Amino acid sequence: MNSKILVKLHAHGESIRPFTCILGMAGAYIGGIVADAPFFSTPLLLAMVVVFLVGAGSMPFNDYFDRDVDIIAHPKRPIPSKRLTPKETLYFSIILLSSAAVIALFINWISFVIILSTIGFLYSYETLFKNQGFIGNIVVAFLSSMSFTFGGIAVENPFASLLLSLITFNLFTGREILKDVEDVKGDRFTRKTLPMKIGEHKAVLVASIFLLIAVFLSPLPYILNQLGVWYLITIILVDVLALFIIVQNLKDLRNTSRSVSLTRIAAAIGVIGIILGAIL
Repeated sequence: MNSKILVKLHAHGESIRPFTCILGMAGAYIGGIVADAPFFSTPLLLAMVVVFLVGAGSMPFNDYFDRDVDIIAHPKRPIPSKRLTPKETLYFSIILLSSAAVIALFINWISFVIILSTIGFLYSYETLFKNQGFIGNIVVAFLSSMSFTFGGIAVENPFASLLLSLITFNLFTGREILKDVEDVKGDRFTRKTLPMKIGEHKAVLVASIFLLIAVFLSPLPYILNQLGVWYLITIILVDVLALFIIVQNLKDLRNTSRSVSLTRIAAAIGVIGIILGAIL
């Protein structure tokens, strides 16, 4: 009995993709710091918790709707591997998302409205936008990049972190398109993604354009004196990694799976660089 509970708990923990959630939480913190908040303020700490919960809730929510696709594309995930049932996954996501909305009430009313809107977007994405190819990619990237701006909103300075959200938006849009290229076989029976509409090679070209825009915008926080020299030093490494991803994908589509992981690593390094640039 205890072993079954442990398996369930481990599967739930896996389903939230902790690394991605921590990145979002760090983004909210950075957004607040760039907006001139104290390093430790109650609204900013609450914003971090809210962003973590929204990210954590969105992942099993996505798994619930993708359960048929994942049998082919990601058979080791909790639902296709039968470690969790679809209902268990859905209820878990609802608890996490509801908790995020309740906590957002204690930040300010704008934060609460944004979280409710985000939950609405998540539902709309799964039931409508996901099957619209490129529009679905845009929605996911937009929601993922908003963590920076949400941190600014929590400390009542919403516009200070927009540039960071814009950079992240382009990076994540590129990544989402690459993920669709990676999952094209599993998606073939349930979705009409960008690679299916225009071809995998052209989709990689579109993803590369978004990654290049992110590279082009990346020095601006330093140039505009939002972040210090350590940000610039670190972001150079991120830009080199992004350019490597572009070259590898254009060279061979079979590199797409590795590129999705490398893009996640690039995002993590970028977050570290932003933190260093904000506090040093």
